[in-house]
Amino acid sequence: MLSEVNLVGVYVAPFMIYAGAALPIFVALRRLLAHAGLLRWFWHPALLECALWLSVTALLVRFV
Repeated sequence: MLSEVNLVGVYVAPFMIYAGAALPIFVALRRLLAHAGLLRWFWHPALLECALWLSVTALLVRFV
């Protein structure tokens, strides 16, 4: 488990590190869903994207 990270004198919470690491994975998954045409099947694509990002972040926290 990570502890606080010192970035130029500012302590950053571990959640922000996990959230930043989840961003490239989320972007790749979003592009994959858009390319496959699956985003148009959902009622609210922005809500799906938010849930997807939170799920990827939660999986990183769980398995790292």
